[in-house]
Amino acid sequence: MNRIVRLMLLAAVAFVAFSRATCGKPRPSGPAAVLKMTIKDHVRYHNMGITWDGSHYFTINGGSENHSNLNEYDGKGRFVASHDVGVDGRAIFYHPDDEELYVKVYGANLNAVDLDDETSDAELEDVFQDQNSSPGFAPDGEQIYEFSGGTVRVLDFSTGDELSSFELANHSRQDDNGLSMSIAASDKYLFTWGAGGEVLVYGLDGKYVTSFSLPKSGYGYSLSWANGMLWVAEDAGGKTEGADGYWYGYQLTGLQ
Repeated sequence: MNRIVRLMLLAAVAFVAFSRATCGKPRPSGPAAVLKMTIKDHVRYHNMGITWDGSHYFTINGGSENHSNLNEYDGKGRFVASHDVGVDGRAIFYHPDDEELYVKVYGANLNAVDLDDETSDAELEDVFQDQNSSPGFAPDGEQIYEFSGGTVRVLDFSTGDELSSFELANHSRQDDNGLSMSIAASDKYLFTWGAGGEVLVYGLDGKYVTSFSLPKSGYGYSLSWANGMLWVAEDAGGKTEGADGYWYGYQLTGLQ
């Protein structure tokens, strides 16, 4: 009998050891942000938005129409050129269909930008409700998402018409540095700020999904989606003399 008991105990110990060896350590659950890219962005005033045209990144700053930078970088984040387009920007988007750059300005307009002659003209007028809002753009260029006062307005990019609207839960209600007025959009999710500086994730229908923290803090207005990454900027706060801000591009893991 004692021999049988000993054999049973040895079998149990072996089973536990085998289970631990095959299962390994439990993996962390939920999404995580992995830093993939950093771009130094010299601007006057504030780093507001970033977009990607398939080969180059473009950033827009805000704070003054008279001191406006639209900066261009190659695919590795190396500086190419700075364009003075005379806009006080809040967000920037490259439309894949017409291959044009668009900037949501301080105010209610969406401007089309021509880098060749460095001009900016209103494409959609009086379509935004909040002059300070920093909207997100669907990567395919079909919709614009404006976030203000807890409400997301979904606008048709071509016409500016409101297609729908919905409320978001849990978001930050602070107006400091655009925390309650900024939203980014991927092809599956919307991203906003939580009250503690975390990023909140929603479906495109506004239903809450999850949240995660970023390795580095970011300027509220700068929340952007470009080249398959979520971006935030460490703000330059450069005023008229200018200063260096830093864009951080994060690849998100744990989201389907």
